Amino acid sequence: MISVKIQAAYIDGFKNLSDVNIAFNDITALISLNNFGKSNVLSAIDFGLTFIKSLPNDKSLMMSNANLIPMHKSLYGKNYKFQMETVTCISDVCYKAVYGYEFVWKVNEDEEPRIIKEYLNVKKIDGEKKQYVKYINRNSDTKSFFRRAESGRCSCVINVKPNELVINKLQLFDSLYYSKIVDKINNMTFYMENSLDVKDFYKTDPIIRKGFDGMTVDSENLPRVIFQLKQKYPEKFGLLVSIYNDLFPEIEDVIVEQYKVNFASDTQFPDNAPFVLSNAMYSLFVRNVNLIHPINFELMSDGAKRVFLILTRIILADISNISLIAIEEPENSVHPGLFKSYIQIISQLLTDCKVVITSHSPYIINYLDPSWIYVGINKKPGVASFFGFKKSGSRMLQRDAEKYRMSMGDYLYSMLADTENDWSDYLEIDDE
Repeated sequence: MISVKIQAAYIDGFKNLSDVNIAFNDITALISLNNFGKSNVLSAIDFGLTFIKSLPNDKSLMMSNANLIPMHKSLYGKNYKFQMETVTCISDVCYKAVYGYEFVWKVNEDEEPRIIKEYLNVKKIDGEKKQYVKYINRNSDTKSFFRRAESGRCSCVINVKPNELVINKLQLFDSLYYSKIVDKINNMTFYMENSLDVKDFYKTDPIIRKGFDGMTVDSENLPRVIFQLKQKYPEKFGLLVSIYNDLFPEIEDVIVEQYKVNFASDTQFPDNAPFVLSNAMYSLFVRNVNLIHPINFELMSDGAKRVFLILTRIILADISNISLIAIEEPENSVHPGLFKSYIQIISQLLTDCKVVITSHSPYIINYLDPSWIYVGINKKPGVASFFGFKKSGSRMLQRDAEKYRMSMGDYLYSMLADTENDWSDYLEIDDE
């Protein structure tokens, strides 16, 4: 049995972000004023993980994306840096790995983007204090070193092009004693759920976008996904119905119906079309204790539909080995009275996957531990950085909120609105 959890991520030199270091709890919240950079953090993590999996030519295109290059005066010319910490457990042995890379953006036509740094440091977690062991060491465009044997050093030369990563090439070395760690780093996956209007996900529709016909976390046809979930993972489907009932006690069951369809051959899409016609359609219904007959899920409230979609996404993330799932504004269309149970249920669903949320709601913040929260602060105008709470700062936040007879969420957002506020007593802000 192999499991992997992402523990932290560091990003620098992406859009308006500077030195963003996030340690992930099961649930981590990013909060700030509007138009600050919360979504940029999520995009930067997605970019960092996607870059690892991309082919060399695609890497070159990503390093040339003018929409992502820092344009702020104080950030212009900064390289993109990405680092992640993971814990990988193989059978009953767990390893902590720190992997990162750095590349130079293409800012001029006569210059080529290039990866200039890459490293992988690993240590065994066994209760004893041990130093990290260097497995990859790259400090140039092309020449790098890796560790071949457990008793050796990180001194074996491996040649890579400026648009190649060592971690990708090491996948070809099946005999490496740390090949499973290499494989997991190459397959870390991020999913962002930012659909605030979810009604289209519930439609009974025979048209399927190619590549989205399976039970994937990003599937666009929710009734089809629920049918497949019930068929392949009945215990997961039962869990989904049960936790949904915990939030909406009047909903005693979720029903999915399949309808076979036979289309004439001349109604099919051309082979080069991005869509196909399915031979079956699916509809979702709910059984409400107060109603005589089940009703179509499309008739449910926006909040009820979005909660069900998000819970389904989290369950699918667990099945699909998604490392990190981001949810923008999970409170959207949801009654504040559900927030506490909502957060508890999301936390209980998580195994290897972690959840990052962005929020504008002081109410949902009330049900989060301050240590789960990262606050967006401008150390320089227009430059976004995020900082977690000190242990003493967490206690101070709760104490000060009580002193002013405010909820923790309301007090926190009132501080954000005060641009002159000093955060140094609350947050892990360096003195630089």
